[in-house]
Parts: sequence; C-alpha cells; structure tokens
Amino acid sequence: MKIELKNIKFYERMSEETNAFTADLYVNGKKVGYAKNEGHGGCTWYGANSVENRPTFEAAERYCLGLPPIKYRSFEIEMNLEHKIDQLFEDWIKAKDEAKYQKKLAKSMLSNLCLKTANGYTELSWKMGSRKATIAELLSVPKGREVLRNAIAKAKGEGREVLNTNIPVELM
Repeated sequence: MKIELKNIKFYERMSEETNAFTADLYVNGKKVGYAKNEGHGGCTWYGANSVENRPTFEAAERYCLGLPPIKYRSFEIEMNLEHKIDQLFEDWIKAKDEAKYQKKLAKSMLSNLCLKTANGYTELSWKMGSRKATIAELLSVPKGREVLRNAIAKAKGEGREVLNTNIPVELM
C-alpha cells in the first residue's frame, strides 16, 4: 500500500514543540484524507475526507498497524497511521533541506573549492585582482589550474573530501 502526503504546507514560524503543517493524505494515488499538526506538541490530527473514502482510509490505518515498530535507542513505538504521517512529513522536511543544501553547494562551487566538514562544507576562494575568481576562470589559465591542483592535493593530504563536481578529474 502506498501512503503519501501531498500539498504539504509547513508553518515553521508556528512550530513550537512539534512541526506545524497541513497536508492531503493519499492512498494508492487517491486523495482520501487530511493531516495536520498545530505545532504545540500535541498529536497529528488526521481523518478521511469523505464517507466514500472511509474504507480506503481505514484500510490504510490497518496496514500501518502491521508495519515494523519505530525503534529508538532504548525503546520502540508501535507503528500506526499517525506515526506514518509524521515519518512522511519528516522525510519531506529532510528532502527539502537536502535540496536547499545542494542548491547552495552548486552555487558555491562556481567560485569556491568546497571541502566537506562534519556539518556541511567550508569554502576556499582566490582573488583575481580586486575580485573573487571563479573556478572556471582558474581553470582557464595554467597558473590557476596549478593553484587548484595544489589546493586539492593539500586538502586530500589532510584527509578532506572535495565536493566540487566542476573540476576536471585530472586535477583531483
């Protein structure tokens, strides 16, 4: 059974104890209900959106009861539809954050050598005259290629990972 959240609206400013959101609940590609959390630390509310969709909605509830429990360090929580909705929302938040990170990283790679850190990445950049040089500009001149090669070799020698995808393999 495929359970999804669509039309998710996240209200970050309203989130206090939990994430405030609203979403449409889909089962096997059909909208059958809704889900919402007001962000005050309470449970996620959900329900069927019509009498006609109630049997599919109830089948989703039964299906979730048969899923493996959620395991934490020292305890487990039995799975149910509410927890499944919360997991789907958390997955959506993580995907959104990852997309934002990747977009920022791609932009940063245009002008910087990006080195992985525990919490993201750090940037190394170079100047050409009074302005910051782009990686493309460094790659276009032999001295720039040498500077990049040396910086990459030094970083790798220190055990650091270069995240740039816009640098030729022969310099890596």
